[in-house]
Amino acid sequence: MAGIGLEQRITRLLSAGNAEGGFPMALVCTEQGLLVAASGDLSPCEDLAALASLFDDVVSRMRRDMEMTAIDELAVRDGRVGRFVIRPLVLRTHERMFLVVHVPPALTWRRTTNRLCVALLAELDQLCVNESGGPDDA
Repeated sequence: MAGIGLEQRITRLLSAGNAEGGFPMALVCTEQGLLVAASGDLSPCEDLAALASLFDDVVSRMRRDMEMTAIDELAVRDGRVGRFVIRPLVLRTHERMFLVVHVPPALTWRRTTNRLCVALLAELDQLCVNESGGPDDA
């Protein structure tokens, strides 16, 4: 996907993940809840990006109250609309971004989001190389 910008490459990956998983929407955002790229039904994107910024709050409470230490995703489920799944993307610089997908009722997401996370990290880690003085193809 060289020759196009990073946002377009991420958007293409999100679109492919939406098609594969049957997701109406997927997005990537920063830890602060700022939208990086999105694909699909964009109406809830800003709210969902902001929701991802709460990931650390929930994980901290789960660690403290439930002694859970290896949380790799959060899912919020409503029987009518399905799930919103939040997966952290830890870059080689140790910065984090998040993948958020809308999973309709009765659909699975884990295999698709696993593949999507790997592909997104490859693109986002390339950005880290570019920012540290490596070749720039973004």
